[in-house]
Amino acid sequence: YRLNNTDKVRASKQKYYSSEKGKACKRREEERYVASGKRAESELRRALKPLTEARRAARVKWAKSDAGRAWQANNRAVRRSMTKGLTDDEQFILLEAYNLAKLREKLLGTKWHVDRIKPISLGGKSSPDNIQVVPASWNRKKSNKHTEKFFGAN
Repeated sequence: YRLNNTDKVRASKQKYYSSEKGKACKRREEERYVASGKRAESELRRALKPLTEARRAARVKWAKSDAGRAWQANNRAVRRSMTKGLTDDEQFILLEAYNLAKLREKLLGTKWHVDRIKPISLGGKSSPDNIQVVPASWNRKKSNKHTEKFFGAN
């Protein structure tokens, strides 16, 4: 049945995984995958493998699509709203953090990011006590999975 009705099977899976029961199932699967150590292995393999031209082209195509532009616009709006309500001193400190990241890039030749210790997606703000300048590779690995400070983090 599955071989002859791939579209129906795909639609059924999509419907299931968009339901609350399916989302809970996906979370359990992901937790087991992480606990087994396979998630870390696959992330390491992906980090070591260079981005192929086909994958790079797919990313560019997505970024130019309606969905990609909508995501980027939403992301910009969220980030801009993070600076609202900051005092002049706090805005100055945030600007200095971005300047420090640029300076480190120039001096060290590696990419640096201004990171929120508590990510924006988890309710973090751009206040001075929540920002740090970290290597881009560490920030990308960190994503929004934990809220440790860079120095002293494993």
